[in-house]
Amino acid sequence: MLGFDLVNYWLHRAQHGWNWWWALHALHHSQRQMTMWSDNRNHLLDDILRDAVFVILARVVGVEPAQFVALVAFTQLMESLQHANVRLWFGPLLERIVVSPRFHRLHHSIGIGHESSGRGTLGGHNFGVLFPLWDIIFGTANFELRWDATGVRDQLAEEGGRDYGRGFWAQQWLGLGRLFGRR
Repeated sequence: MLGFDLVNYWLHRAQHGWNWWWALHALHHSQRQMTMWSDNRNHLLDDILRDAVFVILARVVGVEPAQFVALVAFTQLMESLQHANVRLWFGPLLERIVVSPRFHRLHHSIGIGHESSGRGTLGGHNFGVLFPLWDIIFGTANFELRWDATGVRDQLAEEGGRDYGRGFWAQQWLGLGRLFGRR
């Protein structure tokens, strides 16, 4: 479980650090109102790339199909909780062991720079998927007790008011436009 979470951490950082991947992953961050379903608002190509890595990794290390399904189900349940629009944190000790909704909300915060810088840098905070251990080790943990507004900076009117689409197909099309520099 820890090994998969470490890979997930680095994939998540790549989604933010590689401009072409951020063009797709930004759809996930454009959610202005966090909900338990926010984790499932993704570009299809973003999901395919990420999921392909996990399927290949599971095959290489010999994870049985039933175990893989259990890992995916548990991870999905935890990620849905982390995206819930609740003012829930796990306290100063447990929050350093398991990613809470408050910890992950800071990752989605407009104000702390989770977005790609345009230079391929790996800036941002709180990339951990299940365990904040990786954020602690690699210096990306932010444990501030705050509940910021969520979304992507370029959605704001003063930053250009970029449209991330209303409805599934519009979101997919606009993501491809961002990927190919057309939107």
